[in-house]
Amino acid sequence: MSIKSEKHINRTETETYRKLHGVTFRSILIGIILIPPNTYFIMANHLRFWSTLPTTMSLIYNVIITITLLTGLNILIRTFLPRFALRQGELLTIYVILSLSSAIAGHDMMQTVVPVIPNAFWFATPENEWQQLFWRHLPTWMTLNDLTVLQDFYDGDTTFYRNKYLLAWWKPIFWWTILLSVLIWIMICIDLLLRKQWIERERLTYPIVRLPIEMTYQDGRLFKNKMLWIGFAIAGGIDLINGIHAFFPVFPEIPVRKADLGRYFTEKPWDAMGWTPIYILSFGVGLAFLMPLEMSFSLWFFYLFWKGERILGRAMGLQVLPGFPYDGPQGVGAYLAIACFGLYGGRRHFYNIGSKLVNTFRSKSDSSTTVSDGMHDTNNYWFPIIGLIGGILFIFVFSGYGGMAFWMIAIYFLIYYLLALGITRVRAEVGPPTHEMFVANPRQFIMDSFGSRMIPPRSLTMMSLYYAFNRGYRAHPMPHTLEGFKLAEVGNMKTNRMVIAMMCGVFFGILASFWSYLVVSYEIGANPGLGNGGYNRLRTWLYYPSEMNLPAVGFMGVGFLFTGLLWWLRTRFPMFPFHPTGYAVASSIWTFGWLWFSVFVSWAAKNLILRFGGIKLYQKVLPLFLGLILGEFIVGGAWVIIRLIWGVAVYSFYR
Repeated sequence: MSIKSEKHINRTETETYRKLHGVTFRSILIGIILIPPNTYFIMANHLRFWSTLPTTMSLIYNVIITITLLTGLNILIRTFLPRFALRQGELLTIYVILSLSSAIAGHDMMQTVVPVIPNAFWFATPENEWQQLFWRHLPTWMTLNDLTVLQDFYDGDTTFYRNKYLLAWWKPIFWWTILLSVLIWIMICIDLLLRKQWIERERLTYPIVRLPIEMTYQDGRLFKNKMLWIGFAIAGGIDLINGIHAFFPVFPEIPVRKADLGRYFTEKPWDAMGWTPIYILSFGVGLAFLMPLEMSFSLWFFYLFWKGERILGRAMGLQVLPGFPYDGPQGVGAYLAIACFGLYGGRRHFYNIGSKLVNTFRSKSDSSTTVSDGMHDTNNYWFPIIGLIGGILFIFVFSGYGGMAFWMIAIYFLIYYLLALGITRVRAEVGPPTHEMFVANPRQFIMDSFGSRMIPPRSLTMMSLYYAFNRGYRAHPMPHTLEGFKLAEVGNMKTNRMVIAMMCGVFFGILASFWSYLVVSYEIGANPGLGNGGYNRLRTWLYYPSEMNLPAVGFMGVGFLFTGLLWWLRTRFPMFPFHPTGYAVASSIWTFGWLWFSVFVSWAAKNLILRFGGIKLYQKVLPLFLGLILGEFIVGGAWVIIRLIWGVAVYSFYR
C-alpha cells in the first residue's frame, strides 16, 4: 500500500472517529441531566436575590462553571479510564444544551413567562380595572385564575408537589411549552438556512464561543498555559478580595465599580450625560479582547456617541420631545437594518438554494451533491424549509385561536424574527459582553407605527401575553442555536444530530424552568415583578388609545438609514473604522453602560499589543484574557453559590 493511500485511510478513520464522538447519546443524556441543577441555580438566584443574574451576559457563567468542572472530571477519567472519557465534540454538545436551556430560563424569557400566567388575575384591583378591561379577552388555556392555588404561589411556605397545584398548572405549562418550543424551532430552521453563508462563506468570528472551544481541546493546552493562570489569578483575586470585603468591611477593597464620570458634569447641557460608569469588569475585558479591533472600538465609541446625542439634544432643546433621544426606536431601526443587510449579503446563497430546490423538485434526479454531513446536501434544505413553514403555520393558528388578528400576527412575528436575526448577527460578528433591547421590540414597533386605537382589543391582549418571551433580549435563544452550529463545525459533528441535541435542550429546558420557578415560589413566595409589565401596558393601550407616534417612526427611520450608511461605507472603504453593530448594541445605554469602559480598556490593550508585538505577542497573551473570563466566572460564581446555600450577602461581580 502506498504512503499516500495509507495517509488517506488514516485521515478517513480519524474523521469517522471524531464524528462518532461528537453528538452522542451519552452527551445528550448528560446535558439533559445537568439542565435541572443549572436551571434551578438561575431561578433560585433570581427569585431569592435578583442579583448577579447569569443570563444578562452573553457568555452565561453558570454554564462555564459546569463545563469547567466537567472538563476537570474528564481529565481524571482520561487518566484512569481513557475509554470512557468525553471527546471535545461531546463536551461542546453539553455546552450547547446548557447554554440554550439557560438562555430559555433567563431574565427575559421564562422568568417572565411564569408570572405572566397568573398575574392578570391576582393583581387585578378596582383601581386598575383589569377585570373590566381585558379579563374576557385572556385565553383561559394560557393563564391561571384559581385564586386558591395562587394564594400559596405568592405567599410560599408550602410545596409545589400537591395534586391541586399540579392539576391547576399543567394546562398553561403544556400550551406555553408547545408555543416556546415552536418559536425556537423556527429559529433553528432559519439558522440552518443561514449556516452555510454565515459560518462557512463569510467566516464570521463568533468570539463568544472561543473560551469553550479552547477549554475542551483534548490535549488540555489551555490549562497548561501559564498565561491562563495569571489572568485567572488577577480576576479571581479581585473577586476574592472584594468578596472578603463584603463580609468584613475593614478588609481592603479593590474599587473596580466605584467611579462615575457623570457626577462631574452637573451644568447644562453636560448634565444630560447622566450615569456614565468607569467600571473595569474582568470578564468584560476578556470577552472584548476576543473581538476584532474595529468591533471593540465601535462599541465604546458609539456608547459615547449616544451620550453626545443626549448632550446635543439638551443644548438644542430637543428634550421637550416626550421620547427623546428615542434610543428605543433608533435601536429597532438599527437591528432591523443589521438583519436586512445580513440577509442581503447572502442573497446569492439564498438564490442558489431556491434555484437548486426548484430544479430538484422538477427533475427528482439530482443526487450527486450528497455530502456526509447531511445538511450540505441541497436536497436537505427541504428539511429546514418545511420545518420553517410548519412552525409559522402553527404560530398563526395558535395566535389566531388566542384572538390575534391575522395582520397583527404577520407584523408581530416578522419584526420579532428580524430583531432576533439582528441579535444573532451581532453576536456572530462582534460578540459583545452583553446585549439588551428593552425598548426595542415588536410591540413598541407596532405601537409607534400604528397606535393602539386601530388594533382590536383581543390582539392587544395576545401581544401583552407575548411580552412574556420578549421582554428584552439579554439571553435570546437564537444566537445560541447558530453558535451551536459553529461548534458543530469546530467539533466536526453532524448537524442533524446537533439539531436533536438543541431541541432536547429546548424542551427539557422549558420544563425545568417551570419546575424550578414553581418549586422555589411555593417555598418562599413568587417574585411577580417581571410579569406585570405586559398587563400595565395593555391597560394603557385600552384605557388611553394612542395614534401613530410620528417622531418615533422618524427616529426609527434614522436608525435604519444611519446603520445602512455605516454598512455601505464599510463595503466601499475596507479601512472604515466604524462598524454598524456598535451603534446598535450601544443604543442600550443602561445595560451596555456597565461594560463600555471595560471594552475600551481591552481595545487599548489589544491595540498596543498588535502594534508593538504583532500577532505573535497577541497569540501569547490571549490565554491571559481567557483567564480573566474564567477567573471572574469561577470565583465570582462561587460567591453566588455560597449566597444560595447559606443565604448571606456576598460580593456581586456584575450588577
